[in-house]
Amino acid sequence: MVAKRISPDVFTYNSLIYGFCIVGQLKEAIHLFNKMTLKNIIPDVYIFSTLIDAFCKEGKVEEAKIVLPLMMKKGVALNVVSYNTLMDGYCLVNKVNKAMDIINIMSRKGVVANVWSYNILINGLCKVKMVEAAMKLFEEMHCKQIFPNTVTYNTLIDGLCKSGRISHALKLVGKMHDRGQPPNIITCNSILDSLCKNHHVDKAIELLTKFKNQGIQPNVRTYNVLINELCNSGRLKDAQNVFEELLVKGYNLDVYTYNAMIKGFCIKGLFDEALAMMSKMKDNGCIPNVLTYEIMIYSLLEKDENDMAKKLLLEMIARGLSYC
Repeated sequence: MVAKRISPDVFTYNSLIYGFCIVGQLKEAIHLFNKMTLKNIIPDVYIFSTLIDAFCKEGKVEEAKIVLPLMMKKGVALNVVSYNTLMDGYCLVNKVNKAMDIINIMSRKGVVANVWSYNILINGLCKVKMVEAAMKLFEEMHCKQIFPNTVTYNTLIDGLCKSGRISHALKLVGKMHDRGQPPNIITCNSILDSLCKNHHVDKAIELLTKFKNQGIQPNVRTYNVLINELCNSGRLKDAQNVFEELLVKGYNLDVYTYNAMIKGFCIKGLFDEALAMMSKMKDNGCIPNVLTYEIMIYSLLEKDENDMAKKLLLEMIARGLSYC
């Protein structure tokens, strides 16, 4: 551009700075930013927001804060995107209280928080297990006429599930329907994962049927959770039925699916079937990982099947897998 005497403008720099940031080349982005300011090209709010986001994604929230006085110096007002980006940065490093301070600053500056502002805070609070505070923010949204979206509900449902409040999570799923935000596969997986981890596998199957009737298509992760819990609770036949159904339907099963089934066979002492499953996974292009071998080796050693355990251990080492 320069060789052809075409001067780069703010939009050109915006694209280049964004490009460098998106591939993790923050130093180059800062170099370009300094270059444009030396040429008296005033950066806009989007360039500043891009830099804030890049600093935050690298965990450099304090460096991101340095951008704010630069914005004020250049006469560029922060918008909701800038503030949201900074809040997200604080939440990424688990400094949720500082993120909460940002939303108060927004209010004082007359910048109206949006649904994403609340999604960021609710997610941050749930991550640090402050689910009660997240619930209060959720209620605050309604008071301020900020309507939660599917991301809001899924984040809160996941937080409730992980804190053991499954009944509250299920009530929230009901509210999603009432408020025009139908559940999706993320909602389904959060609920099923929680039910299975708490050994409510029959309730999980019941809800899975309900979700399917609502048009939600389960994915491999959904079935992995279910198969794993069926095996853990000794219901190997039910797990096999689900597994075979997935093969018939053409699901691309992953190492977690096979590991769950192998563990199920090992729990029952069915080592020939476990080895056959290990062979099947290889035939289907799914490579056994460290956990696959560990499940087999530990189970064989417990049953004094030392020769087979040794054979698998040597195979594992030959494949260059670490043994813990």
